[in-house]
Amino acid sequence: MENGVPIVVAGDTEDKPEGAARVAWAGVGINLKTGRPKPEAIRDAVQKVLGDGRYRAGSQRIGAAIAASPGVDGLIDEMEAMLRKV
Repeated sequence: MENGVPIVVAGDTEDKPEGAARVAWAGVGINLKTGRPKPEAIRDAVQKVLGDGRYRAGSQRIGAAIAASPGVDGLIDEMEAMLRKV
């Protein structure tokens, strides 16, 4: 997402289904909803994410949010500020 490129995801073990569902929900890519996608499904999904500007726009939106985020340092600052209030 950081580079604004849409993605195609697959997986049905560990936390992959949850991550894949988030990709689809955020509109940044396509969830193939399987751990063993067929080559045709991969091809079709890649063509769709590259051909439909909504996926790129979603990825760029998330990428911009990542770029603007202060990251771990910002999280530490926020937590320290909260602890000072306690």
